[in-house]
Amino acid sequence: MGQLCMSTSSADMAEVDMDKIRLVHWVALESNPDMLNDFAHKVGLPEGWEFVDVFGTDPELLCMVPPTRLAVTLLFQCSDNIRKFKEAQKARIESSSQKLSPDLTYIKQYVGNACGTIACMHSLANNAEVLGISGSETPLGKFLTSIKGKSPQDAGLALVDASELHSASEASAQGGQTAAPEADADIDMHFITFIEKDGDLYEMDGGKAFPINHGPTGGDFMVAACKVIKDNFMEMDPESINFNMMALVKSA
Repeated sequence: MGQLCMSTSSADMAEVDMDKIRLVHWVALESNPDMLNDFAHKVGLPEGWEFVDVFGTDPELLCMVPPTRLAVTLLFQCSDNIRKFKEAQKARIESSSQKLSPDLTYIKQYVGNACGTIACMHSLANNAEVLGISGSETPLGKFLTSIKGKSPQDAGLALVDASELHSASEASAQGGQTAAPEADADIDMHFITFIEKDGDLYEMDGGKAFPINHGPTGGDFMVAACKVIKDNFMEMDPESINFNMMALVKSA
């Protein structure tokens, strides 16, 4: 059974029109391949590519995933341990800085319960060239063209008014395995994605202040992503079973 994502907030939301933002919530997407594929294909993912389940981080389970992998999504339950780790991680990066590729597309999350939608968009947007997503023929392509050169905050605000993406996300959310929650439901699950750019592994979480560069993939994106997921999430909450992963792959 799929699980749902949380509505996030952050300190920098004070910089935007909070009266407007408080009114904007989308129905959360479940973490299951059928739902993400439905949304992704509606907004521009070409046939021949799809999201599939990743059943674990062990090598024998990763062998079940088709070999051409472009992104890995993670759904997890927010907890005190993960929040504390996130705060320490932010402070460490702000004090020492990090290298970020100028070619990243990063969308700050201001839309309530849209973390699944944003995770999917981060997966597609940061692989748009490989996927052949058009800038003029698809809803996602048009959105990416509209935010080109804009800050992550402005990209997040643009999503508030992105009616085609909103409609596609809402339509996909209604087709899940569980009854769709109300748009403004308080959900304690969160959706993020991992992508590779210029040989480095990036954690793309619209609820964080910036993307996280986890360093070189060492030539195996999937293994590198799963190591970070295991070290930074699963081992933070070893008793939790509320983790779900999917990979964006070339169809077998």
